[in-house]
Amino acid sequence: MVDGIRFSGLASGMDTQSIVESMMRAQRLPLDRLMQKKQVLEWQRDSYRDMNKLMKEFDEFIFDGIWRQSNMLKRKATTSNDQYVTATANAEAGNIAYKIENVKLATAARRVSTDAISDAGNGKLDPTKSLWSQKDKVNTGFEWKQDKFATKDNFGVGEGGAKEFQLSKGAISDLPSAITVKVEGIDTQFSVITEENFDIDTLGANEVYIDTNTGKMTFGRMLDADQTFSVSFKQSYLEFSIKTYNDKGEAQYTDFKIDGAKSLNQMFDTINASSAGVSAFYDEGSDKVSISRKQTGNFNENGVEMSFLNINRDADGKIVSRDGDATLFTDVLKVGTETGGTDNTFTINGLETSRKSNTFTMNGVTFTLKKDMADGEYTTINTSTDTDAIVQTIKDFVNKYNEMIEKINGKLTEERFRTFTPLSDEQKAGMKDKEIEQWEEKAKSGLLRRDSMLTSGLSTMRIDLYTEVKSTPDSRTHNDYNQLSEIGIKTSKDYLERGKLEIDENKLRAAIEDNPEAVYQLFMADSPKSKSDSSRYGELGLARRLRESIDNTMRKVEEKAGNSYKTEHGYSMGKDLLRIKADMTNWEERLKQMEKRYWNQFNSMEKAMQRMNDQSNQLMAQLSSMYSK
Repeated sequence: MVDGIRFSGLASGMDTQSIVESMMRAQRLPLDRLMQKKQVLEWQRDSYRDMNKLMKEFDEFIFDGIWRQSNMLKRKATTSNDQYVTATANAEAGNIAYKIENVKLATAARRVSTDAISDAGNGKLDPTKSLWSQKDKVNTGFEWKQDKFATKDNFGVGEGGAKEFQLSKGAISDLPSAITVKVEGIDTQFSVITEENFDIDTLGANEVYIDTNTGKMTFGRMLDADQTFSVSFKQSYLEFSIKTYNDKGEAQYTDFKIDGAKSLNQMFDTINASSAGVSAFYDEGSDKVSISRKQTGNFNENGVEMSFLNINRDADGKIVSRDGDATLFTDVLKVGTETGGTDNTFTINGLETSRKSNTFTMNGVTFTLKKDMADGEYTTINTSTDTDAIVQTIKDFVNKYNEMIEKINGKLTEERFRTFTPLSDEQKAGMKDKEIEQWEEKAKSGLLRRDSMLTSGLSTMRIDLYTEVKSTPDSRTHNDYNQLSEIGIKTSKDYLERGKLEIDENKLRAAIEDNPEAVYQLFMADSPKSKSDSSRYGELGLARRLRESIDNTMRKVEEKAGNSYKTEHGYSMGKDLLRIKADMTNWEERLKQMEKRYWNQFNSMEKAMQRMNDQSNQLMAQLSSMYSK
């Protein structure tokens, strides 16, 4: 189409491109203003979201700090001799002194090998190699089981050929006597060799060696590309069940199926990670194994606590019983008679008692018995308020609050530089990166200056902190603290600090030591939601008020500026952005049509001037011809 062709001054000699660009530059001013408006709105939205992030972090800090009773009523336990007993106290621990004596520690049931498990004539067992490969290294044989159904591995020889292949499993038995390799319908038989320590260099051209330990296959010659073959085999495995008892004295069975490709160490890792609740390991120095319960105490008053049983299955493979001694443990690993677990015994404040575990909790104090005591030996434990920890929790809260309001106040008082408008792509093209960064820093400044939502939010939080917390019979204690100032926390007198809190640590410590529960209730007193808002507000602790106020402010900000999960349709600034984008789209279309019209006009002018030039040239040619005659 002619409209799509642009004649740039061919006839007129004018720089049409520059003229049109200059004309369009003036016409683009409304679009540029829309782009700037959009950018400012996006920057402002992001600033709002940053403020919400600050408030969210503070809200979570309250929840993880002063909100938790375990932090605000923290107790500590001190012991006179921690080589015998250690102790920790939770918030429920009272001011009680304990004297512990006559300690005999609880022990765990254990079974160990009665003799070295390796066969001296065949070398020492290697616990890192497969059980199948080590079956001749022990004094007696394993009782291996085989998969009920054979595994069939299919192979295809890739480009370039190959002579080594890997079966999907190790510890292999029940192999065929020969493997058939097919290519283009022709079968070639390879005899299977499984002899241990076989020299593969002596393999014949039609032989294949299979390492039954690892499942590696080596053919006597290269197989060509596109040849195929399959191997059917069964894997050998060990199966057993460990019987233990729970806290109620009830028998528990944990079943194991260990394939022969696993090592002794891997078998023990499987046992240790199971729900059997036992720990097992092999000691290379003594060539023995040790198996013990993870829990101390006697869990079976009528017999052994750990049994290693055979698993019996029916023809369908279902377990029908667990009985007898598993020969893997009695004959191979040679585990001996069990040394049963024992409960501990001790005397606490004159009371003789016992536990299965050497770590136990009583009256909010967790005791750990560490060593048997001789006659006359004892240790004392005293519990008290952990003033240092509580002071630190409150100091952390004050610091986090000050940090938050400092950043929000910084945005509310930030200077606005209205002459620094967002840069266009054309403007950025002529600037250095550092210049762009400095310009945009000014352009973003003051976008939240004197913002009413944030100003109101800060004001509400200040009111929350300085409105008296009224005492209620169900939540307050004697010697109540109703205001922050009573525990040594006040607003800074420096007006430039804009409401930051300051702590008189000595006064705070005294309040905590005098009545930690009252300090906690100052922050955390609650009130039924059924009460009127004004009555309920007065009874709420400072932390509860703050979290409700933060939630209200964040909700208002989110209604205006949204969050990263909301689409632009879901918040007011997003809807404004959608309208601006629609206006920009309309303007861009108008500018395209306008530019097209300008070019059409210049093209028409160029065509007209070209016709005039052609006519002039013809006339000159005719005149020249007339005069030349």
